[in-house]
Amino acid sequence: MQRAEYVTLKCAPDTLEKLAAGLTHFAAAGGAPDWLVSGAWLLTGSAQYFATASVEVLPDGFVARGLDICSAAELAERLAADIPDVSSRLIARGNGMDLPAPQTPEPPQHPSPWPFEAYATHVLVRISQRASSVNRVACALLFRAGDRSLLVGSDVQTLALVLSEDSELIGRYREDCEALTPADYLAGI
Repeated sequence: MQRAEYVTLKCAPDTLEKLAAGLTHFAAAGGAPDWLVSGAWLLTGSAQYFATASVEVLPDGFVARGLDICSAAELAERLAADIPDVSSRLIARGNGMDLPAPQTPEPPQHPSPWPFEAYATHVLVRISQRASSVNRVACALLFRAGDRSLLVGSDVQTLALVLSEDSELIGRYREDCEALTPADYLAGI
């Protein structure tokens, strides 16, 4: 019998609900190429969220690349909590480098608008069949308004974020994924 591993989005349920119903703007945090970035801003009328890729090594050795969405302040707090451990590992390997304190990312000056009135949101879950397990990784959000789509998801091979409105790129990304409504996703986790 195959084991099933499920890696969920790293965000609060109310964050997903707010984005599913109230996305107003988005912006890349910067990077090259334009569609492969370190993070993305997702703005609602009442909150500013920062999306990044995350990595988790599953019991079968599979490297799951998921999606993490939180406020910029929460991201800085998480990084600050991780710095002592990373520093001690660097010191143990003979590198006495002092890591700088994390800075809270600044929201973009000119984010791109998203059609707030009528759009649908799906959580994309990548399914990976392994010899001993089936891994399901919640890896992206897909927003659709009419003929316009926006993908915010973790890259399959790197620790980068894919932020794109390109329909061909989105189509290739979705090939091994199932699309769930936010309500269905939240009911299943």
